[in-house]
Amino acid sequence: MNITNKVLFSCLISSCLMFAACSEQKADIAQNKTSETTPSATTGGNWKSKATELSTANATEITTDLAQLNQIVNQANTQALQLRAELQSAAPQPEKRQQILLKANDIQATTQQQIMALNLKSSEVQSLRTQMIDNLITSQKMYTLSTASDFNANAPSDEFKQLGKRSMALQQKISAEMDALNQHYGK
Repeated sequence: MNITNKVLFSCLISSCLMFAACSEQKADIAQNKTSETTPSATTGGNWKSKATELSTANATEITTDLAQLNQIVNQANTQALQLRAELQSAAPQPEKRQQILLKANDIQATTQQQIMALNLKSSEVQSLRTQMIDNLITSQKMYTLSTASDFNANAPSDEFKQLGKRSMALQQKISAEMDALNQHYGK
């Protein structure tokens, strides 16, 4: 893969890799859909709540919160994987790549809104959500930089490179924490 594809791919992969931690939970999520998750998508959510304002080590609330978050994450992950396949096949077509990156940006924006709309009760899942929102904002900044008229995919700016490194670090942290919670509290 040449440098152009790597740079463009990094914006898309930002969302895809962030959500990979939940891929094994798809079957459980489908079974755990409850009426609690539907109304929360229409509210403002409590994403600004500090983790200290929420419960800690409450297994029931962590399990419920994880089910809600996993549902959103799995949906976004499925969409991102589909776009990744499209991006790989569109390598020689710059216009097609731009359309795919625009779709990826839309998926990230929708996912961010859905994650923010949740009304979580556990500090553990709230911490994950805060990190996910941070990573989605970082990805948005990368996308914005990549669409600038002076963006050079063969020589991206230092800011773009730093955002990429930051995003990868966040993804690894989120993945590790989410895996641990899903293993301990997932059904």
